[in-house]
Amino acid sequence: MHGKLTLLALVVLSAMALMPVHAQEYMDSIWVHISSADESKDEAGNLQVTLGWEVYIKRYNPRRKTYSDWEKVMSPSDLGLTFRAEVSTDSTFTTIADKKETNELSVIFTGLNFGQHYWWRVVLASPPYPSKWDFAEGVVFKHAAVVTKKRGIFAAYWNFIKRGGKAFMIAQHALLLFGIITWILIWRRLWLANIFPPNKPSLLYRILPVDRVGKTEVESERGNIFLREVAKYWSKAMESMSVGPEDFPTKEDFLKADEKVEEEIAKRKWLEIGLPNVEKAIEICKNGVPGIKLPKKPLDYPTVRVFLAALENHRANRNNFYASQEMDRAADNTVLKEVDQLKGWEVTALWAVGSIEPMLGLFGTVVGIRQAFGKIEETVRTNPNVQLNIIVPQLAGGIHVALITTIVGLMFGIPMMLLHYYYRGKVDWIFGKWEEIMTNILNQA
Repeated sequence: MHGKLTLLALVVLSAMALMPVHAQEYMDSIWVHISSADESKDEAGNLQVTLGWEVYIKRYNPRRKTYSDWEKVMSPSDLGLTFRAEVSTDSTFTTIADKKETNELSVIFTGLNFGQHYWWRVVLASPPYPSKWDFAEGVVFKHAAVVTKKRGIFAAYWNFIKRGGKAFMIAQHALLLFGIITWILIWRRLWLANIFPPNKPSLLYRILPVDRVGKTEVESERGNIFLREVAKYWSKAMESMSVGPEDFPTKEDFLKADEKVEEEIAKRKWLEIGLPNVEKAIEICKNGVPGIKLPKKPLDYPTVRVFLAALENHRANRNNFYASQEMDRAADNTVLKEVDQLKGWEVTALWAVGSIEPMLGLFGTVVGIRQAFGKIEETVRTNPNVQLNIIVPQLAGGIHVALITTIVGLMFGIPMMLLHYYYRGKVDWIFGKWEEIMTNILNQA
């Protein structure tokens, strides 16, 4: 009898010990369901989201040991429910941007970025009912494109570059600023109207790439008036350097003329035709064409300095047989000097900026990737059981930020290299044009 009582007591105690567990297992369940995420702008112009949710309860009947259907809770405060609303920049909710606790059925998040992807969820904070919840994805809303457009391209660009490394962004933009200043300097210097005396003094005519014939051509009737006037007088002077049958009464006299007679005729032609025309050409180079207004003094134009060097050499050597070679040599020396001045340091600087920018961007990318792997290595070392869904976003985010420096480097470097090749080609074209004009004039000797 005594043994039966002991066994009965043990059964009763076991049942009592199991009762809390049974009650804990079978209890009311709460379901938090996100019903709305209305977007707008806050007072500062940032993204504002009003998050709303509904609460449902499934009640447990301990007598029947069954659950009821889901019933909507109209007043969560009556049940003492507290909710925690969270907004994250990733779907795994490892990076929480903001969170708020409330016993209401809505909450407002302000100060968010229109250009960022967000995810929201609402969980039951207390009491510890068994619960489930929804979470909603907040990809920048439908009207975000309009808002982004209103903010302008500069705001979008700023949002892009600030995600890169600060030190590299500063270095790349400082280098870009230097390149832009360099481009402005060489752009102004290599206006055709700053190389060849223009037909019109207006600023628009000089700046705009119009009327290349009127700025650089000599033989065309619509060509450069200044160059045509210089070439007209100089060509007459060059023609006087040769002695031919037209300088003698008859062809027989030309055939019988000795060297002394030809030399006398050559001297006479120099004094009567050559020297006056050379002086007129030099006068135009120094003082300009009468009636044609220039924005600056004639000798401030490289083309005029090239012409003047050859003309003064012609005047010094008169009509001697080696005058053409000396003029050619003087012109070539002056041309090389002027070409070096036209290139200056700017053409080389454009090449340097165009080459350094991508390398600086690549350097930033390598540093950024190293930091991303270092961060992952540290995470794994401190938490060997870390999940892949945490590691992958860290790696992808680090590489994404690192690649921005390469994108910016290429975006800045390629235009600078194109400018370098363009202006180097333009200087070569100017050099060729000078050679063409000089050759056409000197070949008339």
